[in-house]
Amino acid sequence: MTDGQPITAFAAAVYTPRTTDRLALQRFVDRLKQRGVRVGGILQQASLGARGEVTGLHAVDIDSGQRYPLTRPVRNEDECGLDVAALAETTGIIRRAVDDRVALLVVEKFGEQEQSGKGLNDEILHAIAAGIPLLIAVSEAALPIWQERSGELGSIIDFDAEAFDRWWWSVAAEAR
Repeated sequence: MTDGQPITAFAAAVYTPRTTDRLALQRFVDRLKQRGVRVGGILQQASLGARGEVTGLHAVDIDSGQRYPLTRPVRNEDECGLDVAALAETTGIIRRAVDDRVALLVVEKFGEQEQSGKGLNDEILHAIAAGIPLLIAVSEAALPIWQERSGELGSIIDFDAEAFDRWWWSVAAEAR
């Protein structure tokens, strides 16, 4: 997706629910950490039931590995299972990463809360303003909102390992 587009220090990795290997971001982060790159931020991890069904969602602090449950049980399908208080706790992860001046901040994902200007929105924009390279997972459906929120300044890349690597090594080379 970056054809003809300049590489910027923040990028939206665009995914589609059915076609994207969602573990690609985790593997990318693991590879960078193995190479000694200081990566901070949040990944998401689903909890699976006995039959492989998703039973919950956790935010995982990339630095410490600490897991924060983002969903809570609901009584019926019409209720929102997002635990907004737990989401608010994760803002500290992003703030710490920015304060620590990590080499790369990863945020998986730009969800409904962020799309409405809540959740991690302020921390994400603060990281961009602070010049911390940011890679954020954005659903294809939310891309127009992300582009509006980011002033259409960031790169847009595919959600795959090769695109992550190309973008990151271009950003790292610019920083040298």
